[in-house]
Amino acid sequence: MVTLTAINDENDQKLFDEQVAAAAAAEAAEQEYSDVGSDDEDAEEDEDDEFDIDETIYERVVALKDIVPPQHRVFASKAASTIYDWASAGFSFGGKAIYIITSSSLLLGVPLALSIMSEQQLNETEAEMKLAQGSNDIVAPGATTAVAPAATA
Repeated sequence: MVTLTAINDENDQKLFDEQVAAAAAAEAAEQEYSDVGSDDEDAEEDEDDEFDIDETIYERVVALKDIVPPQHRVFASKAASTIYDWASAGFSFGGKAIYIITSSSLLLGVPLALSIMSEQQLNETEAEMKLAQGSNDIVAPGATTAVAPAATA
């Protein structure tokens, strides 16, 4: 613990020096003769060993610089750079491929789908016409249409 003391005069300076020397001697004697620490000292040491709660992930990563050797850091940096480059190229290629597939399907697939639908509609119309003609034959077999005169034999 640090205390600040204002010194005004030479006598006060000598008194202060004596007090500082006495405090230092008392502290040295206390450290020299005390084999067993108090609970307060143990608690303070435990608090120092614990992690700093306000420490961020970035600060922890920066602290790894002291632990990890330089050749391993260079290898990790190159590996991360390579992975980033491959991922970037993959996403770029994937985006371009999706664009090509989508635009091709719109330009080719939509007209093809419309032509298939119109062909199917035409087939349904022809089937309805045949059914209508077949129902006319059932109602009046051998009858001719009103437009054409009946043939005499």
